[in-house]
Amino acid sequence: MAFTRRTGKTKAMWFPKAASTAIAEGAALVFSSGYVTPATSTSPILAGISRKTVASTDSDYASHTLIPVEVPVEDGVKWEALTASAVATDIGVACDLTDSVTVNRGGTSHKVVTITDVIDATHVLVVLNSFFGHLNGA
Repeated sequence: MAFTRRTGKTKAMWFPKAASTAIAEGAALVFSSGYVTPATSTSPILAGISRKTVASTDSDYASHTLIPVEVPVEDGVKWEALTASAVATDIGVACDLTDSVTVNRGGTSHKVVTITDVIDATHVLVVLNSFFGHLNGA
C-alpha cells in the first residue's frame, strides 16, 4: 500500500512522467526537469500522489506520457501511509519520506508530511506539508 486519501478534497491533474521510470500507484511524486518522478528521502516539495502504476512492461514506459496525479485542493487532506514502528507520540511530528511510498518518522530534514493519527505500528495518517498545489494555488 502507498498513499491513499482518507479525508478531504483533491483533484486530478495530468503531468508528463519521466521516461523509463517505474511509478507505483499511490506513490508520492516530485517534479524533476519538468516531469513527475517518485519522491525520495531528500524530496523537499511534492507534486502530489500518483493515481497510475507505470511499469517497465508498459508500451509507453520510455515515453513522457501524461499520468493522473492527485493534488489536495484544501488544507488538512489526510492520507493513509506506510511507516515503521509508529507510536502515539508521533502525532504532530513533521517528517520526511523514506521513499515514495513510506513515511520516515525519524527523518526531519525536509518535513514534507505531518503525522496526524496512528492507525497501527505500520500505518499512519498524514497531511502533506509541502506540495506543488499548495505553493501554486492549485
